[in-house]
Amino acid sequence: MELHSLQEALKVEIQCHQKLVAQMKQDPQNGDLKKQIHERQSRIAALNEKQVRNRSIQLCLVFLLVFTMHCLNIRKVSALAKKYRQQGI
Repeated sequence: MELHSLQEALKVEIQCHQKLVAQMKQDPQNGDLKKQIHERQSRIAALNEKQVRNRSIQLCLVFLLVFTMHCLNIRKVSALAKKYRQQGI
């Protein structure tokens, strides 16, 4: 799941959880509501974990891209330096 989809799914789950909690305030002994709240909490935790993993992967890819660009620039600079040395500049 992409990051935007995960965030949307989390938003929906949290909104549903909030509604259930509001209902629970009206009927604190309702076992079905307690069960539904617990299920929503589990879904929220699972989606949050996926979001964290997704962000971690994105950060690793960004780091890899920046590192690769840095290495390419070093090679370009080294090649230019070598060229200038050969030309006696």
